Amino acid sequence: MVGKVVNSDYFEPGSPGSGAGSFIVSGMENRSDHPPHTLAARPRRTRRGEETRRQLINAAIECLCERGYAATSIETVMERAGVSRGSVLHQFPTRIALITGAVEAAMDQMMAHTRGLMRQIPDPAARYRAMCDLFWETQNIPESAAVTEALLASRWDAALRDALRPIGMRVEAEIDQDTRATALAAGVKDVEAGMVHARVLILTLRGITLELMYDKGRAMIHRALEQIRAQHAAHCEEMLGPEKA
Repeated sequence: MVGKVVNSDYFEPGSPGSGAGSFIVSGMENRSDHPPHTLAARPRRTRRGEETRRQLINAAIECLCERGYAATSIETVMERAGVSRGSVLHQFPTRIALITGAVEAAMDQMMAHTRGLMRQIPDPAARYRAMCDLFWETQNIPESAAVTEALLASRWDAALRDALRPIGMRVEAEIDQDTRATALAAGVKDVEAGMVHARVLILTLRGITLELMYDKGRAMIHRALEQIRAQHAAHCEEMLGPEKA
């Protein structure tokens, strides 16, 4: 069982998006943990309807994380959430709609997670220097595994790929905004270079999590992770100057 998703209706902060395949989730500062959706406005729901939706999204994220995309069916999610099929179809008329809603919520929760970590570091420069470790921590929460499952499935599921693309564009735009704000607050010399660096970090760290899925003790992969940390430290020294003692 994965951790309970906070406010499943949704999550937070990319360079101009290239679609589902480039989803990256970080989350920084100066933004609400629950930004408004840029997609089509949802119909008004009752309190009971909102709670049912949260239950379904939580259950779908858990299924994606624990069982994978192929096994995350409407029936499986319905059983885990403890709701009727009619309730599921009222909220999500198709399996793709259900999976898409769960992935959006998971990405939002990942961003909220990183933003929360960022807020715990009061010094802007220290916050920027900590990005690699904070991104790594976020890449290892259950919601990240759920997102990865869907991204891999979108390689061959065209309907899923099309449904995820606008969500990816929103998320990537928010990531770019948050990264820019963090870099500016830290006094980074080249903000654009900082934004690209953050993207490289997130994409690389996602790849590391994939490599560790079947064997978390792979020594060479952990050495590669340390190399990524060292490269980030060198980047920070170039952009911010030597770290003060």
